[in-house]
Parts: sequence; structure tokens; C-alpha cells
Amino acid sequence: MNYKIYHEPVLLNYLLQHFMLDSSSIIVDGTMGFGGHAHAILKTWPSISYLGFDKDVEAIKLARQRCHNFQSVDIIHAPFSSMHHIINERQITPTHFLLDLGVSSFQIDRSGRGFTFQQDEMLDMRMNLDQEKTAQQILNEFSKDALIRLFQYGADLQSPSRLVDEIMAYRSTKPFETTFDLVQCVKRGIFVKSRAQFIAMCTKVFQAVRIEVNNEMDELTFTLRGMLNYTGALVAIISFQPNEDRFIKQFVKENNLKKINKKPFQSSYNECKKNPREKSAKLRIFQV
Repeated sequence: MNYKIYHEPVLLNYLLQHFMLDSSSIIVDGTMGFGGHAHAILKTWPSISYLGFDKDVEAIKLARQRCHNFQSVDIIHAPFSSMHHIINERQITPTHFLLDLGVSSFQIDRSGRGFTFQQDEMLDMRMNLDQEKTAQQILNEFSKDALIRLFQYGADLQSPSRLVDEIMAYRSTKPFETTFDLVQCVKRGIFVKSRAQFIAMCTKVFQAVRIEVNNEMDELTFTLRGMLNYTGALVAIISFQPNEDRFIKQFVKENNLKKINKKPFQSSYNECKKNPREKSAKLRIFQV
């Protein structure tokens, strides 16, 4: 499989220009993915020490393939919340941290795990297939109040009650099994005026479920707090959800951290046309 077909790293030029890297940098990449950002960084600064983490075994295999020409790369199969334990164990002092909170094009389009609403797949959404919690369990077992909170805060839906009512009605007749089951509830539970709005709503709902399945907000909170121990380190985080970006912005403000740029970096209209998944991406860089 050619990983280049499925993954173009987002906001790459902004990262390379503003991350203040040099040949002596020590980078900890908590979301290695297919190694798109890593490969571009290492191509520019080959002697950089690069420690990568990812939950997805398949992604790690491809990242290792992509970065095999660089000697200073080590990739570990683990969630990024485990990075601080590994860093302490290896007595590493990182100068830079990188997190890309999105899902790769391959995971969305080809993984078969239910990340996409455009194909009828099993509702799984696990990054790490060793964990137990799946999207099916969330939709079939969460209480009504828990689902309302999930879509209100996780999907940024102002009035998710109708959607949740549709979910409760659906599962009273049969359990959720595939992505099209959830799409059916979005169609009935969220009023939209156009196909574009419908796609936007499906994207928000599916992202919210995926984030809950993989405990992404809890993991992000724990990881960011741990980064405060590395005074002077630069942190770059790419987010795709408004609630993620708000959380990061608030974290920087509450801890009085130095922002490298006042506003987050975002792609231009032409850049988004080349890579549509850049449309919702925001890059914040700050110094601990």
C-alpha cells in the first residue's frame, strides 16, 4: 500500500517555518501516524533526535517504512499519554513536542473501523484494537444524559436532544451495528438546509464519538499537564475540533505560556482546495 496516496500532513509549511527547529532539537511526536510530519522534519534536519508514539499498529508499520533512512528515529506503539513515563525512563530532555489530533485519510477511508460516514462499516472507531470500548458500546449503552453531553460538548451541537432521541428510539428496536445506522439518526435528528450542512453535521457527530471511544480529551489533558515540567520546550498542536482548540487555547492562557503566534495558523483557501482535510485544521505553537 502506498501511504503517500492516503496521507498528506496538514499545515506542514507553517510547522516547519515556526517550530524553531535546528539540528540539535529533540522532538517527541505523540501522534506519529504515517510519519508525514516526521519525514518532512527529518528531511530538513536529518540529525534531529525523533521519538514517536502511536496507538495504531498499522500506522507504525508505515511510519517506520517511511522514515527508515533516518538513524535517529524511534517509534513506540503506545498512546501519547505514556510519553512522559518513557521520557523519564530514558532520561530524555525534549526541546519540542508535537501532537496532531486528527485521523489520517487512510484510517478514515480504508481502515474498515467505522471512522467514515460515507461507507457502511462496523461502528468500531478504536485506534488501538486492544482496548475494549467501541463506538457500538457508546451508542448502545450510554444514558440519554451522557449522549446529550457528548454531542453538546464533543460535537459542538447547540441542541442535540432531537438527535439523541433518534438514537434512543433506534436502539430500542435494534442495537447500533454499522456507520449507516448512525447516519440514519443524523438525517432524522438534525435539520439541515443543504448536502454540505449534512456532511458537516455527520463529521462533527462522528468525530465526537471517535474522541470518546479513544479517550482523547482525557489523554490530551494528562499529556499537556506533563509538558509543563519541560521549561523552555516548544509545543505544536494541530486540532480539528472547535472544542479541542478551545481547550488548548484555555490551557495556554491559564498557565501563562508564551504564544509563538497570537492566532492559530490555518490553511489558505487554495491550500484547502489541494487538501480538503486542512479546512478545519488549526495549529497552535507555544512555549512552556
